[in-house]
Amino acid sequence: MCEECEQRQQSRHMTYNNTRRDERAAEFYVSKEWRAMRERIIEVYDNVDIYALYVEHELLTCNPVHHIIELEDDWEQRLNPFNLIPLNHKTHNTITALYKQSKASMRATQKQLRSLIEYHFREAGGYKKVLCDSFLVAPPLFLGENSPREFQ
Repeated sequence: MCEECEQRQQSRHMTYNNTRRDERAAEFYVSKEWRAMRERIIEVYDNVDIYALYVEHELLTCNPVHHIIELEDDWEQRLNPFNLIPLNHKTHNTITALYKQSKASMRATQKQLRSLIEYHFREAGGYKKVLCDSFLVAPPLFLGENSPREFQ
């Protein structure tokens, strides 16, 4: 983004935060934890909007990172990498509109997003493996025959 566009974007977010978003969410979206997670998620997806790629058949770069289960529906999912997908602004608007249609449309869209994620990372060993390899989630505990009995 050019400097002018970036400033306009920041101004737009500040206005939204001050007028429409609740205070806790507004604070979260400017936190170090969110900014770091957002950047890592965009890196894991190689800055590609996979919804646009597989559904719209367009190659678009990402900017916002979308919470599949939104903050107001489950605050505990806010930094869960399994709940995050980077989207282009155009795609984010499409997803938001689908979420607002009805609860059924929102659930169907959430299911579709999760399916796209699984499809996208299938050849890399799956999304869980990609996130583990990217150090975004801890690898599963190995429970081999030499593990302590309480873990078997």
